Amino acid sequence: MLKSLISVGLAAALALSGCARAPERPADLAVGDYRYLRDYLSWYIPEQMAKHDVPGVSIALVDGDRVVWATGFGYADRERRVPADADTVYQAGSISKVLTATAAMQLVEQGRLRLDAPLTDYLPDFSMQSRWPSPPPLTPRALLAHHAGLPTYYLKGFFSNQPVAALVDQLRVEHLAYPPGQVFNYSNLGPNLVGLAIERVSGRPFVEHVQTALLEPLGMRHSAFALNDRLAARLARGYVDDRAVDPVTIRDVPSGALLSSVNDLARFMRFVLNDGRLDGRQIVAPATLAEMRRPQYADAPLDFGQRFGLGWMLSGIDIPGGGPVVWHNGGTKAFLSQMIVLPERRLGVVVLANAESAGPLVYDVAEQTLRLALEARDGLQPPPPAPEPVFIELDPEVLDRYVGDYSLMGTLARIDRDGRRLRLHVLDHTLDLAAVSETEFRARYRLLGLVPVTIPFPPVEFTRVAGRQFAVLRDRGVVSVAEKVPDYEVPDAWRQRTGDYKIVNPDDQYLVQLDRCRMLVENDRLLLDIRISGLDDRQVKIVVVPLSDTEAYVFGLGRNVGDVTRVVNDGGGVRMWYSGYLFERETRDAPAPVVAGLAAPAGPAVTSDSSVRR
Repeated sequence: MLKSLISVGLAAALALSGCARAPERPADLAVGDYRYLRDYLSWYIPEQMAKHDVPGVSIALVDGDRVVWATGFGYADRERRVPADADTVYQAGSISKVLTATAAMQLVEQGRLRLDAPLTDYLPDFSMQSRWPSPPPLTPRALLAHHAGLPTYYLKGFFSNQPVAALVDQLRVEHLAYPPGQVFNYSNLGPNLVGLAIERVSGRPFVEHVQTALLEPLGMRHSAFALNDRLAARLARGYVDDRAVDPVTIRDVPSGALLSSVNDLARFMRFVLNDGRLDGRQIVAPATLAEMRRPQYADAPLDFGQRFGLGWMLSGIDIPGGGPVVWHNGGTKAFLSQMIVLPERRLGVVVLANAESAGPLVYDVAEQTLRLALEARDGLQPPPPAPEPVFIELDPEVLDRYVGDYSLMGTLARIDRDGRRLRLHVLDHTLDLAAVSETEFRARYRLLGLVPVTIPFPPVEFTRVAGRQFAVLRDRGVVSVAEKVPDYEVPDAWRQRTGDYKIVNPDDQYLVQLDRCRMLVENDRLLLDIRISGLDDRQVKIVVVPLSDTEAYVFGLGRNVGDVTRVVNDGGGVRMWYSGYLFERETRDAPAPVVAGLAAPAGPAVTSDSSVRR
């Protein structure tokens, strides 16, 4: 995510356009005529497939209770020349979470599951560690709205056939990442635990229950949470780096294992747009779907205005004239997906693709489709382009408020001042930040090192919440938060653990491959210098704050932040535990020297056990 924000912006600044001409828009386009939409997208989608090296794409557009358009482009299997169509089956990734939430709400309707009951009412053997005293209990509501304070993932065993129920035992030694109910943290673990609660309440395996209680009543004949012979015959091949790969096995079945086609997901969107009714049958009550679309935990200040329902994302995608937007996307190693619904306009679109590089395509095509549909059906003209930002100069003392080290989704970023401008240093990139107000800045890139060019990097807004300084970036439905790193003490116990580490209990496949892991101290910051490959290739330095001589956590807000690592004393060498993996130091390095650089900003007080007081 972080790398893509930067690389897309820089590519846009440097790229030269040159493509075939789009079909001409008819001067007398009649309201309700979707022909131009189909013509335009039939040109645009192949253009984007070539640009992003995507072999196959399928799309479906729903208007009320009818499918306006459903088709495929390119190949479901390039080597065998199997074309993609509207019945091609893809791994839908995290769109699974919406269906899992819907299945849970069916049980809520029946009085068999309570949204605000402690999770332990259904999973009495569940527990986790907490660095906050007496945290409130986790509830299905908090789990489905990603406000339960759970870590983003339990990494070990993600791509395995391990039963998801094993997580209950594994999580007992893991820590909450945040206090429950206080902050949005997207987490696979929440829907996983709800899926286990569904099993306990229904008395059936999750896959079987969802199939018979939801997918079959919806007529989703080519959808399932586990591969079967019928789906295998229609299953697309995935592509990574232009290489065909088999679909991955996913442990987190309720959160990410859905296999489906655009025709089937069009049936799901029709059900949503028609208040839970499909083909003359009321499957879920209108009030139940309305509750799923209602913002949950709407007053949480650290959500920075984001809105989340039960299973649905409610903010971040802007379709002018479309009214409220509910959506979810998804991705596995070789498949990307996007589903967006406009409940008031009764429109919905889903786009599925079979390449790891397809993210920009599926997001853009889905939004373009809805904008064109609103124009075709309702005559809504697209708004004029946003005016170019007007830059202002701020006094150095104002800029100095924002100077310092930040944790941007865990990754160390640095903001410094060069005269009357700020510069952002992150992931080996340097961007100028030009002010448009006292608190909002736009990123600029020096083309060829000379000419400043404004790039489509998210605006950066500086703000303070509860005495903490943040830089907030808003892009494509996701708010990325950088928190200013306060001064903190690195105890000698942690300084003595610096060095290179390796995993001693590896998996066959990783969600994130850790090619290199080194602990070091730099500018009085405890850092993990990690080479990450797999879903996103990058070299990062992660900010780690000690809680004690044996525990530390990843500092900041956002995905994979707040996770706790701990020292393991088993009679061996220096070992640390993180998200199921055991890391062992390979060599004994001398304590890392203090690297000269930007002084750390003043921050919260530090307690006697070296934890940052919040």
